[in-house]
Amino acid sequence: MASLTPFQEGIRLLSEGNTVEARRTLFAVWESGGSDAARAAGFVAHIDKGDRRFSNAISILESSLEKLGDSAPTLAQLAELYMTMGDHQKAIDAASRSLEKVPDNAVTALNLAIWRSNYTDSPSAIKTAFERWSDRHIEAPESDTPLQTAFQTTKAHARPLRIGYVSGDLGNHPVRYFIEPYLKLHDPSRFEIHAFMTGEEDEISQFLKESVPHWHSVKALDNGALLSLIRGLEIDILVDLSGHTEASRLEIFAARAAPLQVTWWGFVHTLGIKEIDYRLTDFEACPKGAEAHYTEALCRMTCLTAYTPPVNTEKQYPSPWQRNGYITMISLNHTRKISGAALGRWKEILMQNPNSGLIIVTSEATEADASNYFTPRLVEHDFPMDRVSAVPRLSMLEYMNVASVADFALDSFPVSGGVTTLHALWMGLPVLTMRPETTIAMQTYSGNTLRLAGLDECITNDTAELVSRASQWIQNPTLIDQLREKTRPNLVASPFMNHVARVRELEACFYGIWQRHIDNQPVSDFDSADVLDTPDE
Repeated sequence: MASLTPFQEGIRLLSEGNTVEARRTLFAVWESGGSDAARAAGFVAHIDKGDRRFSNAISILESSLEKLGDSAPTLAQLAELYMTMGDHQKAIDAASRSLEKVPDNAVTALNLAIWRSNYTDSPSAIKTAFERWSDRHIEAPESDTPLQTAFQTTKAHARPLRIGYVSGDLGNHPVRYFIEPYLKLHDPSRFEIHAFMTGEEDEISQFLKESVPHWHSVKALDNGALLSLIRGLEIDILVDLSGHTEASRLEIFAARAAPLQVTWWGFVHTLGIKEIDYRLTDFEACPKGAEAHYTEALCRMTCLTAYTPPVNTEKQYPSPWQRNGYITMISLNHTRKISGAALGRWKEILMQNPNSGLIIVTSEATEADASNYFTPRLVEHDFPMDRVSAVPRLSMLEYMNVASVADFALDSFPVSGGVTTLHALWMGLPVLTMRPETTIAMQTYSGNTLRLAGLDECITNDTAELVSRASQWIQNPTLIDQLREKTRPNLVASPFMNHVARVRELEACFYGIWQRHIDNQPVSDFDSADVLDTPDE
């Protein structure tokens, strides 16, 4: 048997899970040069990324480009790392260069469309980009199982409506904090609920499974088999919860797996797939006039979703400034959301308020890596380095205790927080956000959350007001105390935690969608108020 080359040996070690020796071997291949050097660098970066040593991964890929020239795979891998670390323009530039070399790479093209939609493109350009991507890259499977015909019914249904939720995130993922009440509280006399888990299952999956009458583990099924399964179960309304994210199965939607198809939660932009009929949304994410920016008809609800707090999070804390003698701000959102514009305004806040400090939670695994990567960005923006610190990613326990460390949180922009904002409010930590210049849904989450929670004083209209509002709080810390006292009570009293009302509203929307279908009405926009008998109690 022929001996393995050093590169092959490194891959063998990696396949066996020996990442330490695999990295050492592959790094040596990279250093020695030769035909396998670029691929070796890619695998080393892959290992470093898995260990959350993002700065190391970026460094070796940048060196690879410098030594070996442009490579489409290297550029694509580097683009993803840049985005992870918040270097938005670098990510977009690298992905664009990669696509110039390999125009048909679906993953890179999708990444580029998503990144541009979040940070650079107009709403109309976003719609066009996803329509083009879906037409080019989503291939509908075939099935011998025919699509069901609508069963005859009136408002009093002959049988419960069959609802199918399709997601790769029914596990330890932020989606679980939103979907859990719906899985538990659907009326079984009116709805037969099916969950199709397309991703890897974990202990949270097992917990959620207890609430679902019909749970289908379908990760191993190909698209054709999954299409046949769903059609065979005669699902009436199929709901996508993943969108253009990992483990999505948009191909089965493109093949029309159910008579009516809906997208909700998993992806905030239009999917660009004409076979998806409706988008469940709200008035903040999709205000009147936004209809032209979506291929889906819009079903607007009072509140986009419910919220379930993490367990074992009962403790709320007094403001840390009372103990420290100064105000501590914190950034909790993923590093990829922290734009240069946001950093510039945060620096202004610090400079105008010497009695304040800022903690930025990064995506790195260790304090050293967090500091090594993020410090240059802070220096570039001329931060007072004695009052700002970059810390590694927090565990859930640490995250849910940040109210004991910081007095209030600074939201990222233009892309805001999602579940991070809800978690912060639950733990008594006010979140200061800025109303976006556009109505792109990804940019509206925090503002909508704070508005529905009755915390309008946490919402500012522009960067100047953001700086002045933060300064006002810092200079009058009793204002922070007052906010901290009401964040959790306000959230509890908000639509997010009226779980029964949220489920009832969603069910009314499902009935409205179905009734329109059997009445042969065209797919069109409507509001939940049009089909809901009573408002929130």
